[in-house]
Amino acid sequence: MILNILTPVIGMIGQLLIAYSAWSVYPPAGYCAAGIFCLLNSYLTAKAIAETKNGK
Repeated sequence: MILNILTPVIGMIGQLLIAYSAWSVYPPAGYCAAGIFCLLNSYLTAKAIAETKNGK
């Protein structure tokens, strides 16, 4: 139970740290990194939901 909650939280913290690090070097790069992470997260979530509905 706790692992199911902790894993995505640690992943989001890692994404925030990467985006902040990129923003520290060059601010537009931080926004690009955050946008890529958001797109990737939504794609993987949609894929997981579709696989659950299809029973794969």
